[in-house]
Amino acid sequence: MNPIADSIIQSLNSQQKKAVLHENGGLLVVSGAGSGKTRVITSRIAYLLTHHQVHPDSIIALTFTNKAAREMKERIVSLVGESTKIPFIGTFHGYCLLLLRRFKQLTEMETFSILDQDDQQQLLKRIIKKFGCDKQVTASSIQSFISQQKNGSNSDSAMYLPPIFKELQNAYEEEKVRSHALDFDDLMIKVLHGFKKHPDFKAGFQERIKHILVDEYQDTNKVQHELLQQMSCNQDKTLSADSICAVGDEDQSIYSWRGANVSNMQDFKEDFAPVTVIKIEQNYRSVQPILQAANDVILNNKNRIPKELWSDKKATNRVLAIHCQSGYQEADIIARYIATLPESIKKSDVAILYRTHYQSRNIEEALIKNSIPYHIVGGLRFYERKEIKDILAYLRLVVNPYDRVSFLRIFNTPTRGLGAKVESMILERWEQEPFFDFKSILKTFLEGSNALSGIRAESIREFIDLFDGLSTDHEPSYVADSIMQNIGYRDYIKNHYDTDEARTKLENCKEFINSMMHSEKKTIISTGEPLSLQTFLHEVALLQEKIEEDKTKVESIHIMTLHAVKGLEFNTVFIMGLEEGLIPSSRSLNSAAAIEEERRLLYVGMTRAKERLIISYAQQRMSFGQINDQEPSRFIKEIPAKHSTTLHLYADPLFLCEQRLAAWRSGNMNVTFQTARSDIRLYGSRKTNSAQTKSFVSKVIKTNLPWNKNELVKHNTFGQGIIKQVEKTNDELYLLTIIFTQGQKKILSSFIQKI
Repeated sequence: MNPIADSIIQSLNSQQKKAVLHENGGLLVVSGAGSGKTRVITSRIAYLLTHHQVHPDSIIALTFTNKAAREMKERIVSLVGESTKIPFIGTFHGYCLLLLRRFKQLTEMETFSILDQDDQQQLLKRIIKKFGCDKQVTASSIQSFISQQKNGSNSDSAMYLPPIFKELQNAYEEEKVRSHALDFDDLMIKVLHGFKKHPDFKAGFQERIKHILVDEYQDTNKVQHELLQQMSCNQDKTLSADSICAVGDEDQSIYSWRGANVSNMQDFKEDFAPVTVIKIEQNYRSVQPILQAANDVILNNKNRIPKELWSDKKATNRVLAIHCQSGYQEADIIARYIATLPESIKKSDVAILYRTHYQSRNIEEALIKNSIPYHIVGGLRFYERKEIKDILAYLRLVVNPYDRVSFLRIFNTPTRGLGAKVESMILERWEQEPFFDFKSILKTFLEGSNALSGIRAESIREFIDLFDGLSTDHEPSYVADSIMQNIGYRDYIKNHYDTDEARTKLENCKEFINSMMHSEKKTIISTGEPLSLQTFLHEVALLQEKIEEDKTKVESIHIMTLHAVKGLEFNTVFIMGLEEGLIPSSRSLNSAAAIEEERRLLYVGMTRAKERLIISYAQQRMSFGQINDQEPSRFIKEIPAKHSTTLHLYADPLFLCEQRLAAWRSGNMNVTFQTARSDIRLYGSRKTNSAQTKSFVSKVIKTNLPWNKNELVKHNTFGQGIIKQVEKTNDELYLLTIIFTQGQKKILSSFIQKI
């Protein structure tokens, strides 16, 4: 065996090895959370290259994000070395774009623009306004409807939508044709139709591509599933490829609202038959108690291939359920728990998860109050910022002068005195002359009996002149910088935004130019050819990643929705709001399939935790200005008591909550606490006796102890105070009664500083 191939196999467990060694036919790898699915798919590619000597050009690997593709490439290079050519590894959209650019007969267009989500919104808003139905429908609702129609995820509700939805869709498609533009859904649909309409294209593809690998198969939609059938199967549905390997986990299918079809995992066994199914159940991320609790929950789903995650990481007392009085108490308890975490646990290794963003307000306030830095995941992406979108629109017009969406975005940006009336005139003329590009259309307003005059005519001339001398042959950075100078874009930003916002926007523009120059250098080094403006724009359109965050940023807690946490992992994970109507969501309560997806969503959140998992729920919660009684989530009841500990803290003051949580974290669950009001035992320990209780009875300590009456002390929140009473709780901690300016408080000594 090739020594590289041998080393690849030696690093795998038995089930991973089976998946990598499998040779021909269909292969479905059911890879549980944290079980090393990326290792499996990258090792399989590396093994094909080194042991079977498969040519790289006959292998493709498809995934859903550029980040995942980049990680896979890096891993393969680490396995086979930099001298070995790497096969295509990228997103479905990226690969389909590659095919569309390579085979012109698929689009019947020499050049085309790609509309991202914001471009679609702008186009749809204009169409809706033209139809005069802007008070009836929104661009977002039409956009969602169109995407569902295209990716085959039509919901039953679409049957009851008014006819205007279909009319707007038709107008949208017609406008794209005139603009020589495609949206993201079109990229896959065009290729799918190409396989069906062009037998020579399909035959040539199948002759070249012999091994297909797909990551995160549970996230595929109907179009992607059918596309893979066309890529790998003959007309009689027998497999033409040497192998097709799908790696996924239907227990982590949480994107039905994007069109993901969880049934594709089950259908794969029939549509690519015969298929070998290999389960990978050993988890390398989480301790066993967390996996046991997650298994307990997901076991209640019926639409799944049975499996049970397990781990070599043994532990006890790692799953905690906290029963709170209110959402406010829930947030305070979580924040105080985080504040007392040992320094060995970095803030960036802690995550707080919730179902929807409106739940964040309480936890944000609690974190601020406790001086805990945090970061809400899901902010505005770099290429979605207005200043970047503006520059991109100018660049797109250089490449594609028929692009109406881009034209309308920047026709009056910066402002040129060309308002809505002029825009309407231009669009009306363009409707009459659909084969004219934007320059030709604008020139019709500078001549003839209907010519514009004065400032408006001069502004149109200046706009046309902006593009003189700019070519697709120029480097992207040169074109972008020239346009910014010609239109005075930097001054426009300074004059239209306050100082801080303008500074941020200008820095973004600078970073954009820098990123272009970096791409240009990288392309020259890797291909020996300059980076074309069209290639750069297509690459930007496919970008899914956020701009890299500042490395010097303060360590902060991550706050995000359960959907956003997919693919991440943390030492400690909090999941808030496990109540009916939240998790599961109110919209899912009348659908068995939706409840199963909500359960999968919780399962994903639970399996992000490596060492500790804390779930919380409240008896009451403020929602849209009203206090509502809450019912604990049905999912809580699915976790047996033997696999978790429950703390009923709704009747406890904050200091006692802190003490209970500290006891849970230390594993000392047989502690009895006493307050001046009542004797409250820590829930989870059922054994206690009077002798134990008496050993914790409060008594005043007056002398020869670390804390004394009338001593001046300080608390981070309440400021300075004077000790009124000292009560011993154990060998190290004391319960201090302190008089602050806000009133009298009882606080554990661990939260107090001497002055």
